[in-house]
Amino acid sequence: MEKRKKERAAVSYKPKQQSLWMEFRKNYFFYLLAIPGIVVLLMFNYIPMAGIYVAFENYTYQGGLFGSEFVGLKNFEFFFKNINNALRATRNTIVINLGSILLGKALQVTVAILLGDVKRNSFRKASQTIILFPYFLSWIVIGALSETILSDKSGMLNQLIVLFGGEAVKWSTQAKYWQPIIIIATIWKGFGYGSILYFATLTGFDQEIYEAAEIDGAGRFKRATRITLPLLKPTIVTLLLLDVGGILKGSLDQIMGMTRLNPLLFETTDTITTFVYRTTTQNGQFGTASAISLYQSVFGCILVLTANLIARKIDPDYALF
Repeated sequence: MEKRKKERAAVSYKPKQQSLWMEFRKNYFFYLLAIPGIVVLLMFNYIPMAGIYVAFENYTYQGGLFGSEFVGLKNFEFFFKNINNALRATRNTIVINLGSILLGKALQVTVAILLGDVKRNSFRKASQTIILFPYFLSWIVIGALSETILSDKSGMLNQLIVLFGGEAVKWSTQAKYWQPIIIIATIWKGFGYGSILYFATLTGFDQEIYEAAEIDGAGRFKRATRITLPLLKPTIVTLLLLDVGGILKGSLDQIMGMTRLNPLLFETTDTITTFVYRTTTQNGQFGTASAISLYQSVFGCILVLTANLIARKIDPDYALF
């Protein structure tokens, strides 16, 4: 009888939870270290969310955020009434970003695996420096480089085409070429940084697995496909989910730097970001621009939630939350 009472008491016992104050006293140093980051997060990520209200008013400098006329969903009408331009901008944004993400991820993983197979440390470091260099170039500089290469009259590419008996291409008026050009430029600029991220993940893998596979006669290709890729899959999926959230966002600097917002190229280069820029600068419609930006954010959030749900169905470990 006494034994049963002790067992019941042991089962019903719950450890006493620490109060919030006790938790703070115990780890106060780490909480203090977190304060600057929290302040920056609040100032630049959460407080600016009040600007969402601009999407529902006829914003003016005189009226300010809360003194301008409230117009409800009228600002969204401009975007959806221009349905042809809206669909074109949405399509171009998705095509450019999706192509850059998928092809870029494939190249980044491939380069990371190749770097992992390099035995000489000096050569590996030199390679990392070279492939990382484009990441630090601004889109204005890259735009100047693209103009040097793709100039209609004196461009290097046209000179090569003519040298081999072809006819020079008027790149400044041929919209059909510019989506691939922008995708290639995006991949070239970012693949070095992404490759180093994946390579850093590779260095954390247990090397005994590779040694055992090498003893069993597995070549580089088999080691890459049977060991490295499965181990990298969670990292790839996580970064892919994060990229999906920005699939409707674009780099205004990139489009301006490379195309100079040439109207002849809008058929394939006019993205939602450039559409917002033109709406703001040409018409002064800040409310409409905010409404379009809100549309981007909401659509991106829906994409992340959907992609995360799919990832969770495949494997719960792949999901962000």
